[in-house]
Amino acid sequence: EKIMKKLLKIASYGLFGLTILLFTGASETPDIIYWNSDRKLDMKDFQGKPEYKYKYISALTSSGILHYRGCENGEIIYKIRAYFEKKESWLKEEAQNDYILAHEQLHFDITELYARKLRKLLAERKFKCGEEVAFENFINQFVNSWESKQMAYDAITYHSVDKEKQKIWHHKIAMELSLLEEYTE
Repeated sequence: EKIMKKLLKIASYGLFGLTILLFTGASETPDIIYWNSDRKLDMKDFQGKPEYKYKYISALTSSGILHYRGCENGEIIYKIRAYFEKKESWLKEEAQNDYILAHEQLHFDITELYARKLRKLLAERKFKCGEEVAFENFINQFVNSWESKQMAYDAITYHSVDKEKQKIWHHKIAMELSLLEEYTE
């Protein structure tokens, strides 16, 4: 059976939208960074054109969770990966500093946290071939919780303006990632 790659994408800047696209193949491109604890984002990774119509938004991280789906030995198969889209992510000139970069990195870290949570949930819940609709519904419910977490992060930190709350979120996400380390890809 043909394996499909499903891309779940969320733009993490407060004007959230969820796009679901289907692709075939699973090749990496130079425009995508897969989350890795040894590889932090840097300013040159933000290659998209800034959206100046959003006056109060100075940066955008486009990240998502990718899963490959097919059917093998009677079970739905998948591979979960957190990714960052270079050409869809951007920094306005005033946002090109280490503090804003750290805020955007945390959006990517939240994506990895939710990739780990999804890996854990899927390890506990097997889907048989023929249960594709249930699988899709399961994924979609999960994506809604991930989107809510991204929105809460921006709302609570006031898009990084509240430095104390930004620091709290940094520690909180680092702790949650460490608690789910066994679900690292």
